Amino acid sequence: MDSVRPHVHHTGIVVPSEAEVADLMALMRLEESYRGYVTQWHALCIFTKPAGGSPIEFVVADGGELKKYNRGVGGIHHVALAVESLDDVVRQLDDKGMRLLEPQHVKGAGPFMCNFLSPIYTRGIPIEFVQELPATPLPE
Repeated sequence: MDSVRPHVHHTGIVVPSEAEVADLMALMRLEESYRGYVTQWHALCIFTKPAGGSPIEFVVADGGELKKYNRGVGGIHHVALAVESLDDVVRQLDDKGMRLLEPQHVKGAGPFMCNFLSPIYTRGIPIEFVQELPATPLPE
């Protein structure tokens, strides 16, 4: 985190349904890039193509705490920062007496591992740290 300045990987928005995601994407003229499901968070994650900036991740929860986010109406949930090493982030935060939410990093909905800094350290703003996974070569 200190050696390379992190950049915004994506912004996460919780939305109650896929139909509402489609409406928002049409309104904002966004296109889907990919989607994935994170079992641990009961969340379908739909990432948009980064039209000149960082993508938006629409999160549709089918259970768990995210389903109740903002009394069930959703809203802006987090800013995700790309980092070179989640383990380095853990060490640096540990030196400051801070902890990430999950004891083990979580496989994200895309080609990355992630973990969240507790909002108790950031005045209520959830910060997700994202470490991209190396590209897997295609079989010949």
